[in-house]
Amino acid sequence: MPQLQLPIFKEGVSLITPDLGYLREGSQIVYLHGMLPVFTHDVSDTASFKMIASQLYINGSAKQVQIVRAFGINPLALKRWVKKYREEGSKAFFVERRGRPRSQKKSR
Repeated sequence: MPQLQLPIFKEGVSLITPDLGYLREGSQIVYLHGMLPVFTHDVSDTASFKMIASQLYINGSAKQVQIVRAFGINPLALKRWVKKYREEGSKAFFVERRGRPRSQKKSR
């Protein structure tokens, strides 16, 4: 008979689901499944954040509402990231865009 494994997290872990959480350690964000680290990225690395959030949803590790609540992101943004991940894979988040950079709207 399989033995039930309790989710045990370090102090300071923010939960995404009862089994999945994330923790900031210095300038790194560490994603944990129980006590096992599954992914790490720099705090300023938005491409990796978008990729891992999409991956958590696509793999069924977390529901959209759980990801949105845990990170305080817009549900439509997550849907766009998931679509991008499904169509182009994880590399899509790390490709440099060509062309002119977007200009900022000038305030009057």
